[in-house]
Amino acid sequence: MILTNGHFCTRLFKNWEGFGAAYGKSVLWRMSNNIVAKQHIAMNIIAAVDANCGIGRSNALPWHLPTEYAHFVHVTTSTTDAQKRNAVLMGRKCWESIPARFRPLKGRLNVVLSRTMEPQVSDQLIVAKELDAVLTILHNGPFKDTVETIWNVGGHDIYALGLQHPSLYKLVLTRLDKDFQCDVHFPPIDWAQFERNDDFGASEERHEERGVIWHVTSYTRRKEFGRL
Repeated sequence: MILTNGHFCTRLFKNWEGFGAAYGKSVLWRMSNNIVAKQHIAMNIIAAVDANCGIGRSNALPWHLPTEYAHFVHVTTSTTDAQKRNAVLMGRKCWESIPARFRPLKGRLNVVLSRTMEPQVSDQLIVAKELDAVLTILHNGPFKDTVETIWNVGGHDIYALGLQHPSLYKLVLTRLDKDFQCDVHFPPIDWAQFERNDDFGASEERHEERGVIWHVTSYTRRKEFGRL
């Protein structure tokens, strides 16, 4: 899972260049001063954490678990509406940790939050400085009603932002039984805000892969704490 700091309706983008020039870039620069539209797209967080809640080391994953990664891909690409896709939200370091040949992640709208990257909007990639700017873009123009779920895939600062955001709905954690001596950790969780569920393959079943035992846990944020 790329988590360090891991079938779309193309007709909607026939006039993409015009949208990007007339709407996309200008909106990215102006959004911090605008009122964000009413939000309807839920945000879920997905992460793999080691025995000490570590999520990465030296801007990379210190484990290689193909089956666990396949779970990440399945969860973040699956939709209930075949006409929609999901977005994966990440920070710049997370984006840069993905090998160039795999960027953007397939089958998902890639969204990067960065203060240093040039803002942009395209069919496969959005780069913005603030999450609220992204939410406004997704509710307007060719993206409107095309994204089912935003999957927050890290790293630390993006997870922390997601845990505080009112649109957060679900939290999916793959728990590894080994300490990988990570230098980046998942931010603290206020467990009073969440209740456990069995979504996304969550269970007490343990999987062993390359000497690492892992299992999936899933939680729903209680309504009184947000969930727009």
